Amino acid sequence: MASLFGFGERSTPGRRPPPGEAEGRAEMQRPLVNMRTRERAAESVITCCIGSMKVVGIILVFAGIIMLLHPGGGNTYTLVPGAGGGGASSGGGSGSTPSPGGPPNIPIPTGPEPGRSSPDISCQRTTIPPFQKRTDLADGTTEMIIVNNEFSDGVVFCRGPVENSMNRVFLDKGLTQTVVKSEFDCSVPGSKSATMYGEGVPGGTTLAFGLCKGGSVSLYVAPDGGWPSGACWYQDLESNKRVSIAKGPQYMSEVEFTIEASGRGAVWYDMSSVEGVSGGITMNYTDDTGKTQHDVAVPGRFQGDRLKVVPAPGIGFPTVLSDKNTLGSCTCNVWDKDSAECNSDACYAGCPGSLVDNPCGQHRCRKFYAQLYQDPTSYCGWLYQAQAQTYCWAMDEWQCVDQNCGYGGNKQ
Repeated sequence: MASLFGFGERSTPGRRPPPGEAEGRAEMQRPLVNMRTRERAAESVITCCIGSMKVVGIILVFAGIIMLLHPGGGNTYTLVPGAGGGGASSGGGSGSTPSPGGPPNIPIPTGPEPGRSSPDISCQRTTIPPFQKRTDLADGTTEMIIVNNEFSDGVVFCRGPVENSMNRVFLDKGLTQTVVKSEFDCSVPGSKSATMYGEGVPGGTTLAFGLCKGGSVSLYVAPDGGWPSGACWYQDLESNKRVSIAKGPQYMSEVEFTIEASGRGAVWYDMSSVEGVSGGITMNYTDDTGKTQHDVAVPGRFQGDRLKVVPAPGIGFPTVLSDKNTLGSCTCNVWDKDSAECNSDACYAGCPGSLVDNPCGQHRCRKFYAQLYQDPTSYCGWLYQAQAQTYCWAMDEWQCVDQNCGYGGNKQ
C-alpha cells in the first residue's frame, strides 16, 4: 500500500514518514490524530465534508470555524486585522532565537479580480441515506458526495496533481462523463470554472464546484480508477471574488487523500491544519459492509489571548493562523546546529527541509512542538487539547512521548 502524502508543507512534498518507518524510536509515539486507512472494498461510499462538504462512500466535510467565528455557538469574536499569534517567542527549543511575530503583511484587495465572471452556484441537495447496498452503481464504484454545510455560499476545490490520474473519476453514475477537462476543471485556462472561480495549477486536474449553503455534488470513482495525492478545500464566495485560492489552500484546513483501485488497494486520508484553521472538518468512510470510520477536527473555543481570529493575509476570510504563519520567516538554507539563523522559533515552527533532513534539526523541531502540545494557549496545544484529528505541523503524525524527545539514547 502506498503511504499517504501531505500537502501541508507544499515546498517539501513527501516528507512525512510512511507507517512503520519510525517504529523503534523511543522518542516518539503514534498520536490519536491523523493517518487513517481502510481497504477500498467492492462497493463503497465516501462521505466527507469541506468547509462543510460531504462525501458518501468517502465523506469529506469542511465546516468553517463553527464555534469560533459565528454567533450562536456561544462564542462571538471580532476579526483583528494584522493580528497574529501574539508576536512573542513561544519558547520552543533549547537556545532558540525569538522571531519577529505576526502574520505576513499582505494587503487584501477590495475589488474583484480582473477577468472573472459571475459564479454559477448550485443548490442541489443530496439526502445521505442510512447505509444500504447500492443497486444503481456498478460493483466496485465509490461515490463521493461533497456538501457545503458552511455559513455562506462558496466554492469547493478538489485537486489531483498527477497528470491524467483522474480520468476514471466521473460526474455521473453511468461513468460516462470524466471530470478531466469538464466544465468543472478550472486547471484548463479560459474554461467556464476558471473564469468563475480562478485558474488551478496547470497540469493535473483541479475541480471547482460552486455550492450554496446546503448544496451538494457527487463524484464517482470507477472500480478500476483511483485518485492519487488528492486534496480538497473550501473558500467562501466573497473572498474568492477578490482572490482565488484555486492553485492551492492557504491559511486554512484541508483534506488529503489517496484512493486506489477497488479490490486492489486502499483509501488513505488525513486532515491538515498546518497552515491554519478556517473551519471544522469531519471525514467519514463507509465500506461495503456498512462499517464507518469517523474522524473529526472541530476544535472549540481557545484559551487565553495568544490565538486570534484574523483575516487571512492577502485574501480576507477569517482564520486562526498556525505557528509557521505567525512566527516570521526562516532563513536557514543549510543546517548548522550552532547558527542563530537555523535555531529560531520561525525555523522550528516551519521546520523546512534544511532542518527536517538533518536528525539534529528535526529533533529540535520536534522538541519545540513537544512543549507546545502541553500549552493549551498555543496553536498545537489548542488542537491537541480539543482532540482534533488534524495535523498542526507538517510532521505531526509522530509525537515525542515527553518534552525531552529522548534524543541520543539507544535506538533513538
